[in-house]
Amino acid sequence: MSKAKDGPTYVRIAEDLRRRIREGDPPAGGMLPSEADLARTYGVARGTVRQAVAELERTGLVASEAGRGRRVVGDGLPGADRAASTQYETIAEALRKRIESGELTPGQQLPGEAMAADQYGVSKGTVRQAFQLLAAEELITAVHGKGWFVGGPDHARTRADDVAAVLRQDIVSGRFAVGAVLPGENALAQERGVGRITVRRAFALLEAEGVVEKRAGRGRVVKTQPKGS
Repeated sequence: MSKAKDGPTYVRIAEDLRRRIREGDPPAGGMLPSEADLARTYGVARGTVRQAVAELERTGLVASEAGRGRRVVGDGLPGADRAASTQYETIAEALRKRIESGELTPGQQLPGEAMAADQYGVSKGTVRQAFQLLAAEELITAVHGKGWFVGGPDHARTRADDVAAVLRQDIVSGRFAVGAVLPGENALAQERGVGRITVRRAFALLEAEGVVEKRAGRGRVVKTQPKGS
């Protein structure tokens, strides 16, 4: 293991395992040694190993398989040519090409696992493996409570952010003046091609900024111009 002294033990173990995986030990598709074996290898408690492996799962480098252990789902080598020999690799390759071509841009939110599963005719687990493979290549990232996004977490931008941005611009441009009643959730959802929950979250963002307020019997009303407008 690396002799670096900085950082908790589990972080150093995770970094060492990440290095080994990128060197092909074990290779993509292979199984990670068991927690007990890793605990003996590194001379630590199983709880420490569990934390290290959880870090690899969080970044999408390995994935748990019920009754089998953890499988390496990516080799961490961006752009490496690979044969799409499984369903999840086929999906990952299709998304990879869309990202590399610029069709999917940094910060763009990917469809949810259920929606992508319907789109590709596979299970949610298969889609999750594809996303984890791309995450291991640092092409996409998971943001807790929000979903999967192209690029790193700093780029993450939800559909609600996009709808809120459009509404801000509409207010700045004068389409909706101060005191005007905004369209309802259903109308905006239809106009923007998103779900009502997305519109509701966009309104919540604007309400938190003090730009919009909810008034009984009227709906959402423009309270003030966005800051910096």
